[in-house]
Amino acid sequence: MNSFKTRGKELVGEALLRMGVWRRCLRGWAGRGEAIILIYHRVIEKWDRTLDYSQPGMVVTADTFERQLQFLKKHFHIVPLSSFLNPTPNTQHPKPLCAITFDDGWRDNYEIAFPILQKHSVPATIFLTTDFIGTNRAFWHTELMYLLMHGDLSKLLRNESVFRTYPGPVRYRLMRLARTTTSPAAQAVDLVIEAVKEKCDEPTIEDLIHDLSKSAAIPRPMLTDRRFFLDWAQIREMAAAGIEIGSHGCSHRILTRLKPEEAKEELTRSKADIESRIGRAVQHFAFPEGAANAGLMPLVRESGYRTASLCRTVPEGRQAEPVALRRLGMHEGVAAADDGSFSGTSLLLWLLRAPRIKPGLHR
Repeated sequence: MNSFKTRGKELVGEALLRMGVWRRCLRGWAGRGEAIILIYHRVIEKWDRTLDYSQPGMVVTADTFERQLQFLKKHFHIVPLSSFLNPTPNTQHPKPLCAITFDDGWRDNYEIAFPILQKHSVPATIFLTTDFIGTNRAFWHTELMYLLMHGDLSKLLRNESVFRTYPGPVRYRLMRLARTTTSPAAQAVDLVIEAVKEKCDEPTIEDLIHDLSKSAAIPRPMLTDRRFFLDWAQIREMAAAGIEIGSHGCSHRILTRLKPEEAKEELTRSKADIESRIGRAVQHFAFPEGAANAGLMPLVRESGYRTASLCRTVPEGRQAEPVALRRLGMHEGVAAADDGSFSGTSLLLWLLRAPRIKPGLHR
C-alpha cells in the first residue's frame, strides 16, 4: 500500500512538472514576496532499523540531506532566518526565499550536517535545548525507544496492574507492539511514542519510563556512553561560521502545559545561557513540539526574542514582534521514490504543503 501511494505521489509530481505548475508556483511565491521555512532535526549516516533511537520523522540521511539541499538551492534563494526580520526594501528575488532550521541541538548537526551546509554555502539556524547541551542526557523518546528495542517485551509488560494506570491508547500501543514482534524497529516503536506524546503529560511520561526501566532491569541514566547533543565548543564554532543559534527552551517541556512563570523561566534562562556561551544576541525561539498559544506570545516578546517558530498561527494582538513563523517538517520520507531512492518530484509535492510567510510581516 505504501509502495502504491509513493508511486502515486511521484506520478502526480511528474505531472505538475510537465504542466509547468511547479514553475508557476515558484514564480508566484517570488512575485508575492513569500517565503518558506523548513525544519530538520537529525542527520545520520545511514538508514537502519534503530535510526539511532530516533523517530523516523526526525531523521534524514546525509546523502538525502545533501540532495535535498541541492534541490532547494536550484529552486529557492536560501537565506538566514534573521533576514526575514529586516528585508531589503524594494528588493525582488527571482526565486522565493527559503530558510533552513534545526531543532533540539543534536550532535550530528555539527558532525554531519554542518560540513554539508558549508560545502554548499547554505545558511541555517539551530535551536538549542540548553539543559541537554554538553551532557550525556537523552530525550525521553530516545530512552523509550531504547527500552522497547532492547528489553524483552513479553516480560516488560507482564505486570499489567502497573501499566493499567496509563491512558488506554498508550496501553493498547504497548501491548500491540509486544504481541506483534520480539525485536521492533524504530518505525514500530514510533506509534507508541506518538500515543505517549498525545496522551501523557511530563510527570506521566517520567513514570512510564521509570516503570519500563524497572521492568526491563535497565537502569537510568541509559546510553551513558553516548553524547547525543552538541557541546558549547561546537556551537561556538558553528556560530563563528555564520550559523544562527536560537533557543528551544531549557528542558524541552511543552510550554502550553506549564504555568506562566515556568514557561517564562524556560524562555529567559535558555536565552541567557546561550548568549553567555556564544557572546552574541539570541533573536529566535522555537516552541517545543511547535505548541504555542496566545498567552505565551507576550512572554516570548518580553523575553527579548524577535521570532517565534510554532505549528500554527496564534492571535498576537497588534504587536509587530515576535514574528510568528510556521515551518514545514523535513525527513527522509518526503523525498523518497518507490524503491527508496531520492525523488525530486516527491520533494516538490511535499514543499507545496509549506506554510508561506512574508518576510518583515508578522502574518
